Amino acid sequence: MGETLFIVPEDMIPGGCAETALTADAGGARPPGAASGAVLHETPYGKVTQRGLALLRTAETDPRALIYAAKQAGATAVLAVARAEAVSPLLEPGDLVVPGDVIDLTRLLPPTFFVGKGYGFIRLDPPFCPVLAAALFAAAREKTPRAFRGATYVGLDGSRETTPAERRMYRTWGGDVAGAGLVPESFLARELELCYAGVTMVGEAQVDVLPALARAAAMVPHGRECGCRRAMAGARVQGLIGEDWREWVG
Repeated sequence: MGETLFIVPEDMIPGGCAETALTADAGGARPPGAASGAVLHETPYGKVTQRGLALLRTAETDPRALIYAAKQAGATAVLAVARAEAVSPLLEPGDLVVPGDVIDLTRLLPPTFFVGKGYGFIRLDPPFCPVLAAALFAAAREKTPRAFRGATYVGLDGSRETTPAERRMYRTWGGDVAGAGLVPESFLARELELCYAGVTMVGEAQVDVLPALARAAAMVPHGRECGCRRAMAGARVQGLIGEDWREWVG
């Protein structure tokens, strides 16, 4: 498969051991393209730091910059991790949850690269790549029995914690976890024809999820048939876009 990069909150990078966790699969082999040290990506939406195979997400990072940087670096797939609050009463701190659907309640974050363009309406059913999500869940289950898939993720701006009343409301809507990060990243990745899936870590428990990302990347099959890489095919057929993805967002 093509290169898989990770998007990881900056505060989850554990200092000196980050390079090993983010550049080796479960067997200790370095995946193709693994790099050491830090790389600074310049994008039209801001700068993004990369350590190993991880693009670092901060509270100030524009999600478009992260996805643009991944595409610019040659990735065809992105595995992301984010913290989340439990909405379902069945979840416990430290659980790993691989969402299958989203409720987008973001208001302050840019939802698209294609502002003012006529080709930005793309299929988001499902909103996450099912092939990557399956690999991510399998890797998470190897790490802990408290791993779950098919959850509904309530995407928020992340400016504050949710209130008890809000969590009750999300529960009535079918939400399982609520947090910031995976939305709108998943939408933006689809616009640039990247496969994207994420795992959320419930609560503030310290769980080293980084090896699970590397393991999931190694488990993704060759020749994915998910359709993510053909998301913009309709716009191509209509002659609205060419093959240079940078011109789509220009």
